[in-house]
Amino acid sequence: MTKTYYIGIDGGGTKTKFDLFDSDKNSIASITMPTIHPAQASFKEVVSVLTDAKEKLLANINDSDYVLKVGAGLGGYGINADYRKKLEDEFSTVFDEFKLYSDAYAAMLGALAGEDGILMIAGTGSIALAKVGDETFRCGGFGYRYGDEGSAYSIGKALISRALKEADGRLDKSIISDLVADYFDNIGINIIATSDFSRDKIAGLAAAASKYVENSESVRDIFLAAAKEISLHIKAIGKNFESGKRVRLSYIGGVFRSEYILECIKEMNQGIELVAPIYPPEKGSILQV
Repeated sequence: MTKTYYIGIDGGGTKTKFDLFDSDKNSIASITMPTIHPAQASFKEVVSVLTDAKEKLLANINDSDYVLKVGAGLGGYGINADYRKKLEDEFSTVFDEFKLYSDAYAAMLGALAGEDGILMIAGTGSIALAKVGDETFRCGGFGYRYGDEGSAYSIGKALISRALKEADGRLDKSIISDLVADYFDNIGINIIATSDFSRDKIAGLAAAASKYVENSESVRDIFLAAAKEISLHIKAIGKNFESGKRVRLSYIGGVFRSEYILECIKEMNQGIELVAPIYPPEKGSILQV
């Protein structure tokens, strides 16, 4: 009897996670490889990564007669048609049968085990996705320049902004001044204000500040503002569900490591059933294969 095996892929901006699943979609083996994001890796580099990962994972299969199916949630597989075509061509060079999705869509499928509901992602950036039957909806996800409200980046940026205001007397001093100074190794507020830090660096400030939420009103206000922005995403995308129906909401991203944020989300969305992610994105990518 011919068996079916699956490779699920979660392709991010810095690394790519591959997971081999058996016919019952139980994980057998996994491997982490370099990024295959179309903006960061050449055609040849991506094909090499895919080929190497395939060979290493298939070494775990003892059957000689089997079918291999691949599902991949990929950063870059979105509205950019050139990126989509590049990724499709790269995958067709290595695999016979595959389905590609955006990384956020695969994450939603995994978090909700393929069922209807909402996934709110709030890490460095932010976006909400919803699955209602065969339809998919999105809210936010417009990037850090004009969007990504409620993200760790937005929290970090707000903390820096508050520290700058405190430095020149527009606001009274709070723990944020010392927090920001310590985080940036006391390089000086003017250097902080004029430096071009990476998004990840600024986003990391949110995690550093989270421990002060309970005893600092100024920090708590910034985290509360982020929770309100996340709640706006949830309420907006929740309009796509039947009125009065209790909707499941799952969540992914470093912002949700804050218990305060989670409690605020529960309080602001009484009709929502908050559930931790059921499966990781790499499994989510094979649920519809």
